[in-house]
Amino acid sequence: MTFSGLLILALLTSQVQHAPTVAQCRADERLWMDKIEQTDTLHPEFYALDGWRSEMADCQTVDPANQVKYYNLQSEIVADEAIRMNHFLMRHDLMGQFLKEDSDGKR
Repeated sequence: MTFSGLLILALLTSQVQHAPTVAQCRADERLWMDKIEQTDTLHPEFYALDGWRSEMADCQTVDPANQVKYYNLQSEIVADEAIRMNHFLMRHDLMGQFLKEDSDGKR
């Protein structure tokens, strides 16, 4: 296949991701903040949360009037992800190894 053929194939099969609308940003922020603040329910899986965080970063540009709300939700998501990773380290008895390597400068 020629280079131009490969380029056309790549363009046809790639997904173009559009920026969210202001209305979508505001609705998603309200819904997701409500879900992330609920401590008695299971939060979405890690990849879904990371998608939420990414969309909220886009929303800061799309809807600057509500930048603080989007930033706050991103912070809540990052905290939730960090807690999950910490629980993983503890569950698999890897915290000691992490702390040793960290003190040895392996960052």
